[in-house]
Amino acid sequence: MKKSYKIILITNIILFIILSLLVLFKVTEPLDSLIASFAIGMRNDHLTNIVTIITNIGGAYSLILITTLLLIFIKNKKVPLSILINLVCVFLTSQLFKLFFHRPRPDGVFLVNAGGFGYPSGHAMVSTAYFAFLIYLIMNNVKDKFMRILLTIILSILTVLISLSRIYLGVHYFTDIVGAVLLAIAYLTIFITIIGNKKKAK
Repeated sequence: MKKSYKIILITNIILFIILSLLVLFKVTEPLDSLIASFAIGMRNDHLTNIVTIITNIGGAYSLILITTLLLIFIKNKKVPLSILINLVCVFLTSQLFKLFFHRPRPDGVFLVNAGGFGYPSGHAMVSTAYFAFLIYLIMNNVKDKFMRILLTIILSILTVLISLSRIYLGVHYFTDIVGAVLLAIAYLTIFITIIGNKKKAK
């Protein structure tokens, strides 16, 4: 593993552990309540429609559709296959952590249906790892500098908006999202390292 990856991995694991302890001991409740109240205060029908579309982009159906299209249109099948494997792996990882922490979702009005536990947010973790991996592939495979930068900016903004949408829609606390992003980055450094090692072995 590259030294930079090790630093990212260790840093995110430490931060995730610290945050998880704060969540388990309910230290973060005042902050979560404050941000939830702020998000609820922003709600209106027009914004809700936009946020619902954004959150759906990071949902299972959308990510499966995107992956399927990539499998069809990308000639080098190893690339979309790695995207599919990443999607499956990060989904399973997120579910395992949810079962471990058993944190209930926020009380209040859900603007979309959501089941299961809240911490870490599976939606945020999966979409972060998915689109961040796409960015990694773009940076390593797209030759045109302008397109690399443009696609990276678009996907980065989309990833942030998807995560924030879960708070607005009332299905996650702020710390659910932060924990998910930290875990997603840690997971992805391991996944990318494994993919890279397999390429070198060949």
